[in-house]
Amino acid sequence: MRPRELYVLIILAILIGDSLIIFAEQEEKLFFANLVLNINSSIAASLAIYVTIKEKNSNNNLKANMLLVVGLILWFLANIVWAYYEVFLHLMAPVPSLADLLLFSAYSILTIRLLIEYKSLTKKPGKKFIGIVATIITVFLTYIFTLTLDLSVLSTARGLLMFAVTIAYPVFNSILSFMAIIILYGLKNEKEKEKRHDIAWSCESIGFLVIVLGDSWFAIIVLTEFVEQLWISALLLSAHYIMIAGGLLWYIGLANKSNHHTLYYSIKNNFNKRKKTVVISSVLILIMVISIAIYSSIGFDQGDDIESSPTKANFEMKVPNKYNEVPIGLITSLTGAWSSGGKSIKIAVQEAEMDVNDYLDNKNSSIRVKLLVENSKSDPVEALRAVKRLADSGVKIVVGPATSAAVMAVKDYAVQNDVILLSPSSTSPALSISGDNLFRFVPDDTNQAEFISNKMWDDGIRVVVPMWRADTFGNELVKSMKENFERKGGVVLDGVQYYPHTGEFASSLHRINFIMWNQHLKKLSNIVENTTQSFTPGKMGVYLASFDEVTPILIQSNEHQILHKVKWYGSDASAQNLQIVRNHDAANFAQTTNFSNPLFHVDLNNKTAEILGAVIEKKLHGSTSLTYPTIAYDTFWIAALSLEKIANNMTDEIDIDNLKKVIISTASLHYGISGNIVLNDAGDRINANYDIWSVTKSNLETDQYIWKHDVN
Repeated sequence: MRPRELYVLIILAILIGDSLIIFAEQEEKLFFANLVLNINSSIAASLAIYVTIKEKNSNNNLKANMLLVVGLILWFLANIVWAYYEVFLHLMAPVPSLADLLLFSAYSILTIRLLIEYKSLTKKPGKKFIGIVATIITVFLTYIFTLTLDLSVLSTARGLLMFAVTIAYPVFNSILSFMAIIILYGLKNEKEKEKRHDIAWSCESIGFLVIVLGDSWFAIIVLTEFVEQLWISALLLSAHYIMIAGGLLWYIGLANKSNHHTLYYSIKNNFNKRKKTVVISSVLILIMVISIAIYSSIGFDQGDDIESSPTKANFEMKVPNKYNEVPIGLITSLTGAWSSGGKSIKIAVQEAEMDVNDYLDNKNSSIRVKLLVENSKSDPVEALRAVKRLADSGVKIVVGPATSAAVMAVKDYAVQNDVILLSPSSTSPALSISGDNLFRFVPDDTNQAEFISNKMWDDGIRVVVPMWRADTFGNELVKSMKENFERKGGVVLDGVQYYPHTGEFASSLHRINFIMWNQHLKKLSNIVENTTQSFTPGKMGVYLASFDEVTPILIQSNEHQILHKVKWYGSDASAQNLQIVRNHDAANFAQTTNFSNPLFHVDLNNKTAEILGAVIEKKLHGSTSLTYPTIAYDTFWIAALSLEKIANNMTDEIDIDNLKKVIISTASLHYGISGNIVLNDAGDRINANYDIWSVTKSNLETDQYIWKHDVN
């Protein structure tokens, strides 16, 4: 193999692996990033093992080769551990985690390997060059240290530990990059007979420089808040393994060159002599295959629960000689900041579709309904695209969108294109408008705000510090809460408003996310600290209006001691959130601060609700709130029954005003699993009763947490 062929092979391998990440949907990038990292690291480790066994009789290279093997295996194992937490468990890794210990060990071992190579150079770089490199790297490390220090909390043991772990990576990376640069510079001065290994060492050294860039990407993320592009670091990290693997391939080819065989025939002819290599490499390959299988099964399971394509339904609107198939749309948050609620809504509506069609079949109805699912990704822009696709598919009734911000983005389009929206979970008072095309089968947040204001006042709270997401949900909820609480004589401070990210990062359990939340939590803790000069902590409360980002917020709030001393209150969007009780730090903080969350009361003491709850728990691998899923289930029934009532008069030009009247009538007569649905003039549900949900330990002897219903 010639150098040019090797470089082409390396570039192609990097492009193939990284393309899986680049072209994946935003919400799937984490999955594919972990998959590619594990595959590439296992390949590099396998090749290192092969080289080490092949060169076992070489006293000059054995020690260095063994160090490379151990370092790459530790890296591979660390990637497996990270994937276990991020992809399989969806949990925050401990600080430090096993992955950190494995990575730090690998860094130390690989540094020793580079020292051995440096010592073997016949002509080492001059002191001036070494000094320049050291100065540049020191400046870089100082910058990263200052940036991390400014965003960290050092007042707690956990905060100190997180800072130490976070800063340890750029320290190790700086050492590796320093060694790699001076080795690369020194290789050019080697004698011709010593240059036969230059390409192998160059690939490895460049690989170490690439990993430095990948690990340092977080600095760009923090400075620019370009958070949804965190996956770019995975491109660099995966490329560095390919660079090392390429160097090892060159070394293998070089070692076999004297036998005048190609790499393929050399491996084939030496197969029987290299049984140990085959066995060890096979074990690593088996681990890689198992990893891929696990990833694939997880990805398939998630995909099955995440999104259905509406495209196929466009070609099957009618079934000849049987019945008309009428489409009903669903727009919900299957990914992004409210995916915890959106996924359960989708499952509930799918169950409703089956039950409705069984009902229609049993009564020999002339229609059947077809569910078309669209993912809003908790992003108003995506919601608008979704409703346009559904309208193009002939949909006249959409269940959803799920969030108020998404509804706000699509409501004008719905009016202009004769699409009716039936939202089971949108609650912003700003959407309570008479005569539009929106019906909401849940009360608006003026009711929730009044309820939580009464709750806080009855708990003895006299001053509230709000923290909320700056969208129509958060803004309107905090505004209504403030009006209600101040009417009682309480004080609501300005608080902390944050602009939520629309993708997965806002609610992710990545350490960079915790560092970024520190900016808001430092401001919150300062407000609380200053307020304690006038009020005792027992009379103070923090009111949090958030979506799934509630989990990293609660986790990182552990670093701010003053925030432990006041009571916390939340909203319906965080009540019974599964991620909170899955993560020990979040659950412990929630229990310590008596984190109380109101949730619209639904009587679930019926067989259908029990069956639906069991299905959702099985598919989501845990118990979650059934309030909005049961309302979504009823919403689909009302949509289907309304369409059935006008089925005989259905044409391409449906009378939307008449259909709206039919929906109101059907809702009032239909007693579903969420109870009777009576709407006010704005099309919102009335009869607003709420429950309070808080976190507690499942029993005193374990560290497992559950949501409990507080009896008022």
